[in-house]
Amino acid sequence: MAGNAVAARVREERVPGPVPWYVHREWAARFPWLIQGITGRGEGTEPFDLGLSGSVPVGTALGRWRALRDSLGCERAVHARQVHGATLLWHGPGTPGLTLAEAADAHATRTQGVLLTVSVADCVPVFLVDPEERAIALLHAGWRGTAAGVLEAGVGALVGAGSRAAALHMHCGPAICGECYEVGPEVHAALELPVPDRPEPVDLRAVLADRAVRLGIDPAHITISEYCTRCGSSPFFSHRAGQAGRQFAGLALRPGVAG
Repeated sequence: MAGNAVAARVREERVPGPVPWYVHREWAARFPWLIQGITGRGEGTEPFDLGLSGSVPVGTALGRWRALRDSLGCERAVHARQVHGATLLWHGPGTPGLTLAEAADAHATRTQGVLLTVSVADCVPVFLVDPEERAIALLHAGWRGTAAGVLEAGVGALVGAGSRAAALHMHCGPAICGECYEVGPEVHAALELPVPDRPEPVDLRAVLADRAVRLGIDPAHITISEYCTRCGSSPFFSHRAGQAGRQFAGLALRPGVAG
């Protein structure tokens, strides 16, 4: 297991309202110009799943997307077909509504009102924020994407656009924890960890935190969610627990807020 970087633990807090939306409360207070959070299962008889390719009727899913955008004050949301890779898409101004792109696991923007989204259900949603340049990136990081360099792609894209790595803040959101995520030796090898002779647990968020420090992010700027999607009384979907739903992480620059 990795875990050399010391990252503060944060327990997301649900925001009152019709959409089950959980936020990083310290970021919400520190960055009023930022929209950040992740959906949960919800408490209704029907889970709050925004998936467009599963069992949820398309009309129902699109209605939930509109409710999410409206509750966050964003006219536009962007999403992509996720392939566990390291391709990143930059997003600028565009048509209001939901934009679906092909084959990407990372998104970035410097444009207000563009809601970046990724879907997860054990994988790690990684939020990257540059308070100096007001640039943001949102990543979908499973073990394959982490091994492929999705974090390096996200940090590299922001740095290439003028950000300083040391200025970035990173949060690893709700995901499967290091006790629940048992994987085979091939996964340990792909993540450049010591290779065991049998399946053992991996703390993927700790792996990402270690990589972030090596990329130049200040350890004091790194936080990790206390939530495990699989164990305890998690309000989130878990693929390993046999749940078909997905939560959607979102990140945006709040429209009309300069400071």
